[in-house]
Amino acid sequence: RGVAACPSLLFCDEPTSGLSATDAETCVKALRIVTKRLGITCLVVIHQPRYEVTNLFDTLVLLTSNPGRMAYFGSMGGAEMFWSKCGYPVHQHMNPTDHFLDLLTPNMPQDQSSLLVTSFNEQLKPQLENQIDAVLQEPAKSVAEMLAEGDSHSSGPYAVPFRTQLATLLRRKYLLATRDFRALGLPLIIPVIQGTIIGYMFIGVGQKDVMLKQIMFS
Repeated sequence: RGVAACPSLLFCDEPTSGLSATDAETCVKALRIVTKRLGITCLVVIHQPRYEVTNLFDTLVLLTSNPGRMAYFGSMGGAEMFWSKCGYPVHQHMNPTDHFLDLLTPNMPQDQSSLLVTSFNEQLKPQLENQIDAVLQEPAKSVAEMLAEGDSHSSGPYAVPFRTQLATLLRRKYLLATRDFRALGLPLIIPVIQGTIIGYMFIGVGQKDVMLKQIMFS
């Protein structure tokens, strides 16, 4: 429903929870395809992703708790380089995300969250703040201008018109029905069989030369 509305920003809170590693990878791949095709930004909260899933993300944000602090914000490919600069390189044949979480989880034997947060504040945070200041200084469109220009935005109360919603739902219903012919055939065959049996029970009702046999169903 959220994707059908074509939002500019999509939040996904642990979409891979309860899924196997393979299904989690398929789920993230689908999200990546949707965001690339629609040109939207997708924020995903995920825990303990496998290496193949990690490589599907463009940007990585790492947080630690007690209290909540940011330890990394940057490209996925630059995370390992940042960790190496901090003195904690990712060992060979090790999942980088497992290594990151081991060092950022408070009260664990390998906890280095405070040191990594300090390194982030000294090395990466100033760059991020400069980028934010540069963007804020650029002239931006007002809300009225953005609403007036948008070909992809609806001026009505809904993100997409009613005909688009109806067409999408009908197409979805058709695909679900045609994928399982038994589910499509049973609602058609059962009424025919029931009608035939009931019709046979009442053949000749009102005619003297025909005797109606009573059929009992348990």
